[in-house]
Amino acid sequence: MAVVSAAGGGAAGTDSDKSSATSSSEEEVHIVELGGGRGTNAALILSHLHDVHPTVYDRLSYTIFDASPTLHELQQQVVSESGHGDKCSFVLKDMTDVAEGRAPFLSQSDVPTVAIALELLDNLAHDKVSRCRRTRALQQAEVVELAGEGNSEQVYNETFEPISDPLLEQLVENAPAYVSGTGRRPKWVPTVACGVIRRLFDARPRASLLMADFDWLPQPEFVSESITTRRSTPAEGEPIITSMEDVDHACYLTSPRLCDILYPTDFPKLADYVRSRAEGKASVKTMKQSDFLLEYGSEQVDKTRSWISGFTPLLDDFSNYSVVTAVNERGKADEARSGTIGIKMKQ
Repeated sequence: MAVVSAAGGGAAGTDSDKSSATSSSEEEVHIVELGGGRGTNAALILSHLHDVHPTVYDRLSYTIFDASPTLHELQQQVVSESGHGDKCSFVLKDMTDVAEGRAPFLSQSDVPTVAIALELLDNLAHDKVSRCRRTRALQQAEVVELAGEGNSEQVYNETFEPISDPLLEQLVENAPAYVSGTGRRPKWVPTVACGVIRRLFDARPRASLLMADFDWLPQPEFVSESITTRRSTPAEGEPIITSMEDVDHACYLTSPRLCDILYPTDFPKLADYVRSRAEGKASVKTMKQSDFLLEYGSEQVDKTRSWISGFTPLLDDFSNYSVVTAVNERGKADEARSGTIGIKMKQ
């Protein structure tokens, strides 16, 4: 079991990884999971490949990137206890640092790579953009600290300034759809998610991708403990802000310091961005999670159905969930020739 610290690089590609002469039935396959949770997903994927596709398992490497030291340790324990510790590397790294280029990510390689991100997008940092009412130029929201009153806690406010953040500038240039139509009402845009996707395809031109997350979020449920005072401008794609006590709050500037902030994802726009970064080398599509599960796991879905009502949590819960997939076209062709699963999603 390999553990890589935040100072270390991602999984390194070897000369054999880059050899175009290697047949698809022999070359390495690399799975990269971004935000590995408790490590359960990795353990189950590795167990499935070990039992059902042993030849793929033999040439497989698996890397989990996560920013949480606590989950980092738990992932190592879960994967090791499942018997796959020697197959998996664990990298403690924040995706914001990856997106902004402050930290190494994946080595440059032509190895077939599958990136998986399940409930990662909602927690990645976003930027808020608006337009100057006078010049119509795009602006970015910035947080400024106000002078506190007496012994009160720090007070913050939001201002809009000309765009200067390099990552946001890249998004505006490469994915103008995210800011098109921005007018009187600001928008939240997924700068870090797009930065990570850009670095994935820059390093791994044969990458495939699977991301699943919330496509819509309900209104917050305010209770007597909720802080409903706002110091920020409401925007499209507003997140839900929930404290560690499971209390929703109205504004990220006035909420308690420790909160879970969840953003919804615009999957059609995300798919367009993935398509542009894949440069025509991948088949990209979006679907609701229920449709995805029926297409790729109908037998497992049927096992969870109530024989009385037909209810299954896999389809009937989390109806506000969607999936985007990008399947590398070269990998699909290799599958057809070799008969292996290669980087096929449907297993």
